[in-house]
Amino acid sequence: MRRLSFMITTSCALALGACVQAPEADEQPVGQVAQGLADPASVLGFESVADWTVAGAVKSASSSASQGASALALRNFAFAELRSAPLTTLSGVTSKLAFDLRAPVPPDFGNAQLSVDIPSRGVHSAYLGQVSLDELDANVYGTLSFDVPPSVVSALQQTYSDLTFKIVLNVPFTSADYLVDNLRFVGGEPPGEASKVELRVSGVDDRLVVSVNGLQRRMFHLGEASVGQRIDVSGWFGGGANDVRVQLLNTGGPATGGVELWVDDQPVVSEACPATVCNGLDVRTGIVWDRTFSVATPNRPAFQPVTVTGDGGAPGKVYVNDVFTGRVTPTTLSLPPGDYRIGVGFSSELPPRDYTGSFFEQQVTVAASPLNVDITSTPPLPLQEETRIAILPIRNSINHVASLGGPDPSNTGVLFDADVTALVAQVEATNELWFEPLSYGLARWTVEVLPTIEDVPIIEQNHDGWDTTRFIAEADTGSLASQYDMVVYFFSQHRADGSPVERVSNIAWAFDGTNIGFSTSFTSVGSDNLNAGFLHETLHNYESYNQNVLHLYNGIEGLHGAEQHGYYNGSNGEVDYLHFYRHFMRGQVAELGAMRSNLKWPAIGEVAPSSDLYLGVFPVLRHGFRVP
Repeated sequence: MRRLSFMITTSCALALGACVQAPEADEQPVGQVAQGLADPASVLGFESVADWTVAGAVKSASSSASQGASALALRNFAFAELRSAPLTTLSGVTSKLAFDLRAPVPPDFGNAQLSVDIPSRGVHSAYLGQVSLDELDANVYGTLSFDVPPSVVSALQQTYSDLTFKIVLNVPFTSADYLVDNLRFVGGEPPGEASKVELRVSGVDDRLVVSVNGLQRRMFHLGEASVGQRIDVSGWFGGGANDVRVQLLNTGGPATGGVELWVDDQPVVSEACPATVCNGLDVRTGIVWDRTFSVATPNRPAFQPVTVTGDGGAPGKVYVNDVFTGRVTPTTLSLPPGDYRIGVGFSSELPPRDYTGSFFEQQVTVAASPLNVDITSTPPLPLQEETRIAILPIRNSINHVASLGGPDPSNTGVLFDADVTALVAQVEATNELWFEPLSYGLARWTVEVLPTIEDVPIIEQNHDGWDTTRFIAEADTGSLASQYDMVVYFFSQHRADGSPVERVSNIAWAFDGTNIGFSTSFTSVGSDNLNAGFLHETLHNYESYNQNVLHLYNGIEGLHGAEQHGYYNGSNGEVDYLHFYRHFMRGQVAELGAMRSNLKWPAIGEVAPSSDLYLGVFPVLRHGFRVP
């Protein structure tokens, strides 16, 4: 890229009526981020033609960008004015602004001008000068730089929501495209030492999530050592206004939580869950307290646009540090400097059996300039989690008889070797066609069949109440949980002659975070051998690890919360609740504060229209189940 370093700057231009004034008496500085404002990364990156109004030229989008995915193309003009959509407080303000311009031919003459408006801060058409275009080469971006007067720098470092930029181009008439892209501050860090931001959360019960500028940064949990400690979180913040969102999550019983923030040792936030919710009494599950605070940190490094693209055949789902962002490729994130793990999941779905999935990931460092991440420039991640599943056949099951009020040896189920063969085939098919692709190819099951337990029956003490504790003790199988990731205790619900036992037990269950109780009641599946019941029970063990070991959040009712989140049996044309399981495995289930455990949510489509929090067991499948 060629840089044009010469410039003409003034602090006030009569031709444009420019001047910086003190605010009028009836003008109030804006203290909160206004709703509905344009995304600064999109506007300054010229990612959408809708972000800029143009007078005097025909505008369109161009993929020939100097950064990001798009530039603004202008044609059929000699004189054009571009005005940005209103912006809220920007980060990383310096004393120099620049943008990139590409000409179709070297212009014989011409210039570009830039001005700034922030009416709430008394800045009205502040003219930053003009730059000659006579050294632009054809079809190569040049950088045009403009000095920003100290009075305008000061205004830009304040809080506002009415900032607009105006660019004027004066060139020989052209029917070919001029391309404009990447308006930004240049010149390094803001003046002065970078601000220090500290956080303290207190009294957390059960989970407290802190997100900054839409990016989930940390989930604190009950009993965590750092709760009550003042910790440095400066790296979560960029220069300018930052939205800090605090969400208190309850999984049962009472809920409590509070948050404090300091900027350069000055308290800026101190708030706790109100007594109307957090009063020592049991409260509903879900998001019980949700607050957003605007925190100004003008002396932090500038946010940078990070544009994520990829060629996956369809838009991919974008993750940052293992958390789904709700965005799809291509997209531009606005991130403060730091290290990030950017991931994108690509998939296709053709129910009931044709699913694909792959996951691409790159470690990136955001520094002092825009960053482009072509996520498919590196291969997809290989297998990350191999769950070793042991199937333990139990030859005899003594079933409950209602008239006797207990188990009856005459009501004994007998497991056939063919039952075991059928289950293994179903597990293998379910793994290949569902589990692996739904995990984006990150996880799979490997199955081993153990010798059948012949001499110890499993006993149903009451209907659907199987005494696994007694069986494990008598069969001495407790050590299997340390040898395998999951152990399936598999038994029959038919007699030796093949007829069903009296009052068949229709229950499968996961227990102790590693074990599954499973019977022949759940092996009557279609010719494709896909077993949604088996997938469901394994997911219970993954969600147990997610909650109890990783201390993350599985949502209202966890794996049984499909309908509370808008998923139903057969929704999206998928078998059983597979639509929900797919999103749960990928961490894409959307939870809203209005959702309740006793409320069935209206059916959602493939992508939830909005979300207060995304949840699921993706971190388990990405990083491993029962990792030592």
